[in-house]
Amino acid sequence: MVGGRGAARRQERKALMAAFAVALLLGTAVYFRIWARQSSDPSFTADDREELRRQFERANLEAMDESAEWRLKYDTEFGKNRQLQDELSKVKASLAALTKRLEMLQKDNEMLKRQTESLRRQCNCTAPLNNTHD
Repeated sequence: MVGGRGAARRQERKALMAAFAVALLLGTAVYFRIWARQSSDPSFTADDREELRRQFERANLEAMDESAEWRLKYDTEFGKNRQLQDELSKVKASLAALTKRLEMLQKDNEMLKRQTESLRRQCNCTAPLNNTHD
């Protein structure tokens, strides 16, 4: 179960990195489009440059907003993961302590059974031993 979660996280990271790469390529394409039009087309006016600049700014802002959303999602999931890991550690520690306690009580129980049997032999008691809690 834990291995499946790790693989899913790797896939999420790969998808996120692919999305960032696509956004970067699109931004670069817009930049080169502006550069190519300015350098090769003498009829390219100041209004055309301004329109392309606005388009580039809009695309850049959208990419930053999407990046911020993904970062927030990542931070939220990371926080949840850390909290669950802490809870799991506490449960494991508690279980280990309870296991040690159980082992100690079982040893004490065996020792008390032996002592009871030894005392019974010493006094030659014929009373039945009440062993309902085995």
